[in-house]
Amino acid sequence: MARRLFVMLIAAMLLTGGTVSAAEIGLSSVMYPDGKNVDVPLAGTQRAPAAQISARVRYKSGQSTIEVQYKDLPPAVLFGGDYVSYVVWAVSPAGRVENIGGIANADDKGTATYSTAKRDFALMITAEPILTVRNPSDLVVFFSGTPAAKEIKVTAITFDGLQTREDLVTRERESIAGKTYEKGDTPLPLLQAEKAVELMDRFGAKDYDAKTYAEAKEAIAMAREARGQKLRDASNRAIVLSGEALVETFGRRQAEAEAEAEAARAAEVEAERVELTSLAAGLEGDLESTTAALRATEAQLQETEAQLQETEAQLQTTQAELTSVRGNATREISRSRAAAAGIAKQRNALASQLSEGLGQLADASRTEGGYIVSLSGGAFPSGNSALTTDAKYVLAKLSGTLLVFPDMKLSIEGHTDSTGSDEVNLKLSEKRAESVKTFLNEMGVAENRITASGHGSAKPIAPNDTSEGRSKNRRVEIIMTESR
Repeated sequence: MARRLFVMLIAAMLLTGGTVSAAEIGLSSVMYPDGKNVDVPLAGTQRAPAAQISARVRYKSGQSTIEVQYKDLPPAVLFGGDYVSYVVWAVSPAGRVENIGGIANADDKGTATYSTAKRDFALMITAEPILTVRNPSDLVVFFSGTPAAKEIKVTAITFDGLQTREDLVTRERESIAGKTYEKGDTPLPLLQAEKAVELMDRFGAKDYDAKTYAEAKEAIAMAREARGQKLRDASNRAIVLSGEALVETFGRRQAEAEAEAEAARAAEVEAERVELTSLAAGLEGDLESTTAALRATEAQLQETEAQLQETEAQLQTTQAELTSVRGNATREISRSRAAAAGIAKQRNALASQLSEGLGQLADASRTEGGYIVSLSGGAFPSGNSALTTDAKYVLAKLSGTLLVFPDMKLSIEGHTDSTGSDEVNLKLSEKRAESVKTFLNEMGVAENRITASGHGSAKPIAPNDTSEGRSKNRRVEIIMTESR
């Protein structure tokens, strides 16, 4: 699968215009006057063959006609690998390129005519594997200069859309200056057609465009048997058909890859949705279980309170009889005090039970005035004030406890270690305290019961010169006190 996608990506860059840029080149874009012939010089790069080449451009009635004349131009096959053709490009000042045609069967001299709807453009010639590429390779051999004609507008542009094709083809030499083609037994048109058909076979065009593939095979077979002009015509037909088959092949492969990628993304989204749904269901179940337990405990407390009220009423009745039954009244008072102590013990036991159930992210302790619940640094992502899922789970349990004790007031204090500036630490501690306050509000704890503040690194509970100490100092403390 990975190799298939890699090959498809390279092929897509070859034919459909990928964005991997290997180099840039400076060009001169000319705004051609209407109805006039303009001679345009073509300069060779360091890779160019030692050829004479020039162009003449005429713009008229919304169409530019470009006539390219060349002499002593050796074929592109001399670069080696899969390079078989020259392609002529029109490049606009905005950097948009247009493949306006090729020089597939270069010989000693010749003339090729092209056309484009562009009026303001530069010319560039590159060596390519096939004639149907949509973006130029970095193997630039010629580019247009500034014409000598007067009253023309010239714009200097830098074109950075040249693409390296080394992953697809191997270039044997950087320049073919001074090289000549040894014809041998294989005519040049046939050699170029054979290369194009080879590329078509290499990328499996038969599986994607069987009709065009078969026509290209038929054309190459005819070219192998033909001579003269018939050989050239059949070779050109094989080259064109091979290019069409490759365009169709790479287009369909790209569509398949996009479909596979979309299916993979959909599967990931569905997996995340299922995971989140499961987590939400678990949290909801835990919350319902905790709420039910708290309600049961609340009912027990109400029953005990009722019993206490009944005992106090009995004490008041007994008080009137103290003169005659002091001994009995004393014993009754002792029993009532013991009952009150039992109630306080039950409250302490309940607080301890809830504290143990808050989880590893929280540490609860009792003070003289109430309770302190401390959320560790793991309740927030590093440098962030957003609560983690585990922290929300802990606070959800705590909110259930707070609903049972409506008179409890909460003071939420954010603290950090000494890492970072005081200003950043203070803002981060304030935001984290506000995050806890907001979540408890959302869980039903009244806002008028809660205050939130941040203290930055001003109140450490451990030394900041060790990682363990800094971890203890990164905390949010929830201080719960009973209102009087």
